[in-house]
Formats: sequence, structure tokens, C-alpha cells
Amino acid sequence: MTGATGNIGGKVLARLHAAGHKVRALTRDPSRAPLPEGVDVVAADLGDPGTLPAALDGVHKVFLMSLGHDKGTHDAHLVAAAQRAGVAHIVQLSTLGVEEVAEENDTPLGRWHRMAEQALTASGLGWTILRPNGFMTHALGWAPGIRAAAVVRSPIADLPEALVAPEDIADVAVRALTADGHEGKVYALTGPEALTTREQVDVLGEVLGRPLRFEQISLAEHHAAMAARYSPETADGVVKALRAALESGDGFRGRVFPGVPQVLGAPGRTFRDWATEHAHAFG
Repeated sequence: MTGATGNIGGKVLARLHAAGHKVRALTRDPSRAPLPEGVDVVAADLGDPGTLPAALDGVHKVFLMSLGHDKGTHDAHLVAAAQRAGVAHIVQLSTLGVEEVAEENDTPLGRWHRMAEQALTASGLGWTILRPNGFMTHALGWAPGIRAAAVVRSPIADLPEALVAPEDIADVAVRALTADGHEGKVYALTGPEALTTREQVDVLGEVLGRPLRFEQISLAEHHAAMAARYSPETADGVVKALRAALESGDGFRGRVFPGVPQVLGAPGRTFRDWATEHAHAFG
């Protein structure tokens, strides 16, 4: 497991561990990794290929996720080490927009993930690629504004997005890792509906039982907020993707793709479902 303490990886690990699978978590600093008792934890860094052979010793399958502008390089390091270690199958977390977006609207985020996918598909290893749309958990970033002033601030107002719940991504990843028939498959993962940010705010207000106000901010303000939490390259990449979507009107993020029901046999969570499950996070 890479990304074992993250939004998706942590859920994948918890599901595998609860089902009785032997799981090894790769992390840069095991002393700071709050992982379940019984999980094998190893210190390794995707940016340092020399740390990977020991982490992959005896490993049969890998859940691979990395972030930011180093994704192509980091995934290539892991794939190369997995080849040498005899790993049979890698499930890679990518992003919607590697192929689904029109070429003229390509973005740095799409290119980083495309490089990572190419490293895996050219490796000769068994592979499954998951391409999720934006996560419903982006709404958790609205919680401070909701608690303080019942306001949601975002640069995106009326662009429909078929967001996906991280819980559904994790369920698909676990199925791909533990069931037959998923090798060589690419799954585009979205929720069952497309909502604009204004519509999401309305739904969230209904779930919380109080009216919320939407306030549109500039992309520059959004970039500043992201830069406080992520690397400059990641903040730049996200804002460029948002600007391209707004300027082009390319609606691929508003398309509903069948990956979740195709793998799980049931529709994924709606935004209302997700908001109801996480209402406590908004105070």
C-alpha cells in the first residue's frame, strides 16, 4: 500500500485489513503513521528508488498512488522496483482527464497522470487503472466558512461535476485487488449525478437543516488558499485545470461514467448520501 494514511489509501488499507488480508503500508516516517494494529509498516520513499526493494519483498499486489508534479517519476520508480520484485498486479490511482478530456484542453494534472499510467502499462505487469473525478470530500474545505458564517466560497459556481465519494473509490480499489477479472481494465469513476457547486451548497444546507450562502471567489484567491496546503506545482496545476474548464466549457467532468456500478454492481453514493454521512464535520 502506498498512500496508506491518505484520503483514499487509508480507506483501502482499512478495508483490506478488516477483511483479513495481509497488508504492508509504505510510508516515509512509520513513527508518524497512525495505522491499525497488525499492519506491517515499512519506511520507504517513492522518490528514492533505493528504499523500495525491501518494501516490496514478498509483495504480490500493490495499490499505487502518488501526488503532484513528481507523480510520473515516483510511479515509474515503484513500477520498476515491482518488476524486479516479482509483483503480479498493480492497481493505480490516476485521474479523470488522462484520456477523457479533449486534447486541446489538456492540463499539467492530466500530463502527470498520463506519464504515470504509461510507466505502468508498458511494464509487462498486471495492471488496473482507476480514474476518479473530483472527490466529494472537497466540500470539507468549506467547513470553517460554514461554521463561522454559513458561507461557502469557491471559484466554481455553475460548472456541473459528477463528483465521486472516496468510499466508493476505495471499494472499487479493493475489488480490483482481491477479485479476478480486473487486470488490463481502466475504470472512469464518478458519482451517479452531476451537480454545480451552487447545487451542492443547496443540498448541504438541506442536510444540515440551515440555509447556506454561496460566494464566488477569484481563481487567484483559490490559488492562494491551495498554496497554503499543497506544493506550488500542485496549486498551479489545479488552478490551470479549473481555468481551462471554465474557459473552454469542456464538460467532461460533468459526464457520468459507469465505472463504479460496473465494478460494484450498484450505483455509487450521491452527494446527498455523502453529505448525510459526513454532516458532523460541518458543526
